[in-house]
Amino acid sequence: MKNYLSFGGGVNSVALHLYLLNEGWDFEAVFVDHGTDWPETYEYVEMFQEWLKKRNYRPITILKPKVKTIDGVVFDNLYNYYYYKKIFPFRQNRFCTDRFKITPLEKYQEPPCFVLLGIDYGEIGRATLTIRKGFEYRYPLIEARMNRDDCKMFIQDRNLPVPIKSGCYICPFQSQYQYRELRHLHIELFCKAEQLENRYVERRLGEGKKPLYICNKKPLRSVVEEDQYKLFEQDEYPPCNCML
Repeated sequence: MKNYLSFGGGVNSVALHLYLLNEGWDFEAVFVDHGTDWPETYEYVEMFQEWLKKRNYRPITILKPKVKTIDGVVFDNLYNYYYYKKIFPFRQNRFCTDRFKITPLEKYQEPPCFVLLGIDYGEIGRATLTIRKGFEYRYPLIEARMNRDDCKMFIQDRNLPVPIKSGCYICPFQSQYQYRELRHLHIELFCKAEQLENRYVERRLGEGKKPLYICNKKPLRSVVEEDQYKLFEQDEYPPCNCML
């Protein structure tokens, strides 16, 4: 059966990709571009593609999701979908992962097949031996007893930089620190996240409901303005020009 590597551009999936190459596996790596990864992740994927090309390895297949709303509008960008729907991701309901990552992968992959996931040995509790719709999920990093530190070393040993943790810049599972980093490094993306949050808050207030926020129970603006959490000198913390 064919092997598909679910590639996210983070530490574990990069290390798994390199491990599979090192062990001589025959596989295809697939990356779903839903438009809301951090810019550093997209830059790393592009760099890694060049690294593979120079060594005559198979390039990463890049897919775009196609998610249709009830009224027939199709989206390939997760942010645009949420903005249109006037909602944002919730911890309790992660349908974004299903619709914008898992579903595009399953439509592309040809069962029966193995799906290789980058869960490391330190996360063994997350791994489940599952066969569903002809997709059998495997965890080569766990089989090799590689934890996250091992993954970082495996990447560095091949003279490659260690990528940042992969994830969406509007993810509710991001920490307050990550949102402050987003505000400092990518003002325009922080502003987009805040616009998304404001749009949903306005909708809920209009429906007579209490406001909800992306980052726990605080508006994003308050997260970055709390004095006790400031990470940078004021002159290093650029002003936002989005007029919010």
